[in-house]
Amino acid sequence: MSGMPHGNASAHSILEHQEETQTLMTDLKPKIFIGSSGVGLAVAEQVRTNLSSIGDCLVWKDSGVWEPNRSTFDNLLRMTGYFDFGVFVATMDDSTVTKGATVMEPRDNVILEMALFLGVLGRDKSFLLVEKGVKLPSDFDGIYMARFDKGNAASIASACQEYADHISEHYRQGHFSLYPTTALAIGYFKNFLEELVESAEKADPLVIGGVAYTDFKVKVVMPLNLEGRIREKADLFYRQHSFVQDSLKTKYRRHNTWFQLDPTKAPVAVLYDMPSTLTGIDDAIEILMKKGYVGRSKIQKVIEERELNNFRRVLQMQINASAFAKARVEIIDEF
Repeated sequence: MSGMPHGNASAHSILEHQEETQTLMTDLKPKIFIGSSGVGLAVAEQVRTNLSSIGDCLVWKDSGVWEPNRSTFDNLLRMTGYFDFGVFVATMDDSTVTKGATVMEPRDNVILEMALFLGVLGRDKSFLLVEKGVKLPSDFDGIYMARFDKGNAASIASACQEYADHISEHYRQGHFSLYPTTALAIGYFKNFLEELVESAEKADPLVIGGVAYTDFKVKVVMPLNLEGRIREKADLFYRQHSFVQDSLKTKYRRHNTWFQLDPTKAPVAVLYDMPSTLTGIDDAIEILMKKGYVGRSKIQKVIEERELNNFRRVLQMQINASAFAKARVEIIDEF
């Protein structure tokens, strides 16, 4: 990159771009940052085109990527917390003499930025697309990286496809990030939901108003946002929809929960739970963003949305791995 870019009327800001594509609690595309030098910008734009089907891509030159009154380095650190993946284009920019031989190397800042994303996001989320003939630092020796012919669009597309397949597969798997939603989703399933499902399998009949309910389904309600205390949000949700608070009685214990009971659909009863374990994620995000102000910025809301989506995706994988849970549990959006 060649320093801080000026405004670009044809490019959307990072926040405008997000607002156009934002759909709450769907399976969002991963966010991909594409970096290059000024010389490699045309290739970076081709990379955007080739990866746009599997990711929400922004190129370093897009207006709004850089926050005013911050250094380039501080902006890059901020971006490692916003993007899921980074793809950097190493083109033949500078000629240098090494051991008496003239070689073509990428711009130093491209390598620095790749290394920064690599250090923060890890090797499964940071990729270097290398122009054929480019000499890389010796630390990259022995590491496979996709290479392309700068003048050949098909070659660039082929190199992008190698990383596109990896990004898609990795993103579907659920992954640890700077934020705790992966661990929280696993803990919520192992410590609460799995036991609740087991209790539903063995529960005594629930008799209310002379109607017996023996078949219990579970619906996990994902909040639309992280504003406020999740427990309070959950209580308001249950009461708003006139759910009944009661308990599943099993051989060993009772599980207090909220039910939706419809006598016309007996013996089926639906249990609802909004995961209160999500409380505190917004605090963790604020700490990692190093916020010095009250209120939520647009970027913070976007990060919260991404983490809610990650929680949901990891939880679904846990549910799918259990035959009992898969038969009884459904994840739904707050309504």
